[in-house]
Amino acid sequence: MKLFVSAFMLFNILCASALADPIEEANSYAVRIKSTVRFAFAGEEAGTSNGAGFLVDRARGWILTNAHVAGYGTGDIQVSFKGHDYVTVKPTYVDPELDFAIVQIDKEEIPSEATEAKLDCAGISLNGLAVAAFGHPHGLTYSASRGIISQVRYYNGVDWVQTDAAVNPGNSGGPLIELDTGEVVGINAMGLKNTEGLNFAVPSKPICKILSLLEDDKDPSPPKLPISFAVNEAAEEYLIIGGSTSGDLPAGFVLGDRVLKVGGVAVKTPTELKTFLRGKTGEALFVLKRGDKEIVVAAKIKPEKNFLDRQYVLADGALIAEDAYPERWDTERYYHVQSVRSGSYADRSGWKIHHLIMSIDGVRPTSLEQVQELLKGEDKKIIILRGWSSQDGNLYDYQEIDYWPYKVELKKAGE
Repeated sequence: MKLFVSAFMLFNILCASALADPIEEANSYAVRIKSTVRFAFAGEEAGTSNGAGFLVDRARGWILTNAHVAGYGTGDIQVSFKGHDYVTVKPTYVDPELDFAIVQIDKEEIPSEATEAKLDCAGISLNGLAVAAFGHPHGLTYSASRGIISQVRYYNGVDWVQTDAAVNPGNSGGPLIELDTGEVVGINAMGLKNTEGLNFAVPSKPICKILSLLEDDKDPSPPKLPISFAVNEAAEEYLIIGGSTSGDLPAGFVLGDRVLKVGGVAVKTPTELKTFLRGKTGEALFVLKRGDKEIVVAAKIKPEKNFLDRQYVLADGALIAEDAYPERWDTERYYHVQSVRSGSYADRSGWKIHHLIMSIDGVRPTSLEQVQELLKGEDKKIIILRGWSSQDGNLYDYQEIDYWPYKVELKKAGE
């Protein structure tokens, strides 16, 4: 019995030692992050959020986190290392699809004792690895929860590292650390509500590709694909040609085709495909399976617009930007009231969130610059708005409002 107890105690000591070193190191590269967003784009939220992040490049001042923790680059962002005050940082890159962001700190503000996290860029076999989710859950700063990786799972359109290590509010943006090597295998992102042990992190592999492209001064934005994908979960098929992102399918593609390879590299999910195509432009060769045959089809690709380059007009509390759902309309592009700050002059004047701008003083604007020019000045403006149904895409109810402009600005999301 004594031998059993001694062996059990030794096992616990060894486990504690395995956990202690990586966690101790994380204390020196992890940060607290808070962001405040006053004016949110559609699909985002105004307010203050708190989360985590971690330093990966001292020379460049790069700190990694989630896009939602960084306020999607539209707010005021501050970070603090352990034992130090908050300092202001700026967004460098934001990828809402991956829920990933890089914020940049002045290297003079990095404490001398801070270290750099090491990323697992191979991501070859993660299943079953012992990990710790590090962050600041519910305000309990610099905490770690232990678990294992179940698998890298395709879920809700992207690849995630699934783990039973607890990811609670405040953990988001922090590192998911492999305990054997101390390497970061993912960025904690979310836990499913009303469940236990179902938590997800952004895999390190696509992040490593983004960092590598940025280091080479290349655009790491995901490719703008001319095709969309359907999924057969039961067969674990995630790259079935399901439609076009604009108009007809590109020549050579047929609904139901399965994508096997792109550029000669085997891919299984949209995340893997897009990761390979990041940094590439021009023509890409797709190997498709159609029935029993394999065929090769070329498609033109280009990068998506940099998320931080999104422009908007801020008109007395109303944020106006390009329509978030341009594919819904067969006509020319509309401009969209994406948020209205409660209690603002825009709110009191009758601006409505999700409405489309049909005209300003009888003119239909064709650019955000024109929206700004039409709204400027001291005279009353007659604005025609029109709502739409998010369920069926139909336009409905015109609304006319009188508006006396006070402060109208043209801005960029990353400013």
